[in-house]
Amino acid sequence: MRHLIFIFLLAIIMITAGCTNQNNSTAFPSTSQSINISVNSTTKTPIDEVLNITINSAVKKTMIGRSTNKGGDIFLVLDITIQNNDKNNDFRYKDTSFAIYDKLNNNRKTAITSQLNTGGLNNPFTTGTIPLKSKMSGQIVFGVMDNSNSYKLYVSDLKGTVLTSVDNITVP
Repeated sequence: MRHLIFIFLLAIIMITAGCTNQNNSTAFPSTSQSINISVNSTTKTPIDEVLNITINSAVKKTMIGRSTNKGGDIFLVLDITIQNNDKNNDFRYKDTSFAIYDKLNNNRKTAITSQLNTGGLNNPFTTGTIPLKSKMSGQIVFGVMDNSNSYKLYVSDLKGTVLTSVDNITVP
């Protein structure tokens, strides 16, 4: 009888240990969701627990307020919402926190929002802070080549560490 109890307890211990073993955890692959500009979308990245980015709209403009871009370049205006899900830190940003990669011309540029007369923008993201567990909406501006239409947005902290990205932003 003692052997049966011992075997039964040993079986329970083995089953329980197998269920809680760290090596049995499943890793889910992370992917970025394609963004259709006509629909609000949110990125899916490995560190969603820190920042979520929603692209509300993306438009090209030749003039913002009284500012015009250099010949061959136009303005790309992204209206975004940033959700700061961090449990400990505010998200501090400035122009260099936002970068756009132009897939056609293979170049990456930081935002130029603070360099413009932003009279034509709603709540421009230039420098500021998004408190932890809150969200803000606003606009960021990039100087891009007129012939480009496919981009990837990167959002970094003030140290330059990329926190999240949004791929497949297409603006005709």
